[in-house]
Amino acid sequence: MTGSIAPLSEDIAQTNDAFTGLAGVAASEIEEQQQDLKRSPYGSTTFTSKPSDSNVQVVTNVVLEENENENTALRGGQKPVLSNAKIQIIMTSMYLGIFLAALDGTIVSTLMTHIASEFQALPNISWIATGYLLSTTCFQPLYGKISDVLGRKPLLVFSNVVFGLGCLLCGFSNNLWFLVAGRFVTGIGGGGLTSLASITTSDIVPLRDRALYQGMCNVFFAIGTSCGGLVGGFFGEHGGGWRLAFLIQIPVCIISCVLIITYLDLPPLRSYEASCQSYAQRLKNLDWQGAVTLVTFLFLFMLTSSLGGKEIPYDSKLFSLMCVFTVISGALFVIVEIYMTSDPILPVSFLKDRSVSAGSLANFFCVMGMITVNFYLPVYWSSVLNIGPTDVGKRALPSFFSIAFGSLGAGYYMKRTGKYYCFTLGGCLIAVLGLIQVNSVSASMPVWQQYMLQVVPGLGVSILITVTLLAMIAAVPHEHQAATTSISYAFRSTGCTLGVSIGAAIFRNTLNTLLNSKVLKLVSEQHSEAELRSIISNAAHSAEWIHKGAPVFVRATLVECYHFACRATFKFCLFVTILATISCCFIKEHRLHTSIERD
Repeated sequence: MTGSIAPLSEDIAQTNDAFTGLAGVAASEIEEQQQDLKRSPYGSTTFTSKPSDSNVQVVTNVVLEENENENTALRGGQKPVLSNAKIQIIMTSMYLGIFLAALDGTIVSTLMTHIASEFQALPNISWIATGYLLSTTCFQPLYGKISDVLGRKPLLVFSNVVFGLGCLLCGFSNNLWFLVAGRFVTGIGGGGLTSLASITTSDIVPLRDRALYQGMCNVFFAIGTSCGGLVGGFFGEHGGGWRLAFLIQIPVCIISCVLIITYLDLPPLRSYEASCQSYAQRLKNLDWQGAVTLVTFLFLFMLTSSLGGKEIPYDSKLFSLMCVFTVISGALFVIVEIYMTSDPILPVSFLKDRSVSAGSLANFFCVMGMITVNFYLPVYWSSVLNIGPTDVGKRALPSFFSIAFGSLGAGYYMKRTGKYYCFTLGGCLIAVLGLIQVNSVSASMPVWQQYMLQVVPGLGVSILITVTLLAMIAAVPHEHQAATTSISYAFRSTGCTLGVSIGAAIFRNTLNTLLNSKVLKLVSEQHSEAELRSIISNAAHSAEWIHKGAPVFVRATLVECYHFACRATFKFCLFVTILATISCCFIKEHRLHTSIERD
């Protein structure tokens, strides 16, 4: 029997079979792996088969040792360890994508008045922002599983192309709804740019180092978010018109796309069956039922949250109907993912893991609180303190540095220690203390404290966001990291949308109640009820009117109403941040591996 068995190559001859003790025994499994390696551009080992005169079937486990000369590490499949220079180039391309996606989320904040004036469409102008947020939220969770099937590179290129196409449509739009459609297309690409950056990072760097790269991703997202209003304002007033604010992003998309095509070269898919299929076959086998029900649920959820209480009253039949359809579509999605597919587009079963579910809820609640603070602190500055837009923007600027410090600090801490549980709770505590400080805001607060008000909560939330994603990824096998990342982004997006909607509802209801109770007390011979109701209506619709058009006798009362309405919203932010802290208590600490492949 010994003479009938020959090694396939000298490389394999150095590895003894675990069952027979013979050198270089290889069964059909190794021949399949051989073919897979030959297809791979990373296969540095060449197998040459010699004939055997017996049908010996031996099950073997061949471990290919690290080849230091070619800098490759293999375990159960081909996975390259890229050079540091190549990793930095790849990450730069994805940082550009993250920056653009974040920039586009806020760039319209200072362009809306210019666009509304040109198209004579002030009542519907908010759809410019809603269209982008709507498509980003709906399509972002799909990229994880689709990139598992089709590969990261094609999806990253697709995201950049679609994002650039959307910007092109926005730049050449000739009416409001054409612009909204362009924003919707841009959001489809933007959702991929952010989520795929996190997913691809997990493929090219070890989990221990990944925290630092995730921190950098958060920094670029913060830069984009902070610069959006400034860039939009510059082009709107001085830089050639609002259209150029969209068109100027296309060259950056092209640069990012070229870098990805040139340098991002990931190994073939782990599934041998999938790697042998054409793109058409892989697309056909996708969980389309899950994808359709998920997008439908998120679309209805976003639409209901955005329109409820504004365009559609809460007590209307239409709003009730939208809520019913949202719940039904959500239930259908869960049923499809659990019972009707073997390879779900967004595996809700992962939520059974306490780290995944706790991390998801922590993301949901902390983003809900922070986005609401970011929306309503500027309202407080302008309505209560009568601060102009430029000075309002200056008060938000210091938070960027705390977000950068928190994100990078969290990444560095995890890289050095491999630990994250206690650090997560520390970040939560910082966020809670920061929100307590926000709730103490008053008209008499010193100016330096106003500048520092978003610094502490920004620091805490940036730590929490960075760490919880790593905690979720560490809790699942490597092949499920993309889907888990998609779950994280899905919870963030829905938390963001719901936070703005709930915050707006609290603010509007509190403001209307206070205006009616306090202003109507001023009824007298000099001021009729009709006059006061007109004042209430104007004050409820425009914070600027309070300081520019409101009668002097009622101005202090109106400012007081805005003060307490904002404070009520800030209390909601504190409450959900406490819920995020409670969620983090249930996260289980896992080992952060120092190699790309992990057991």
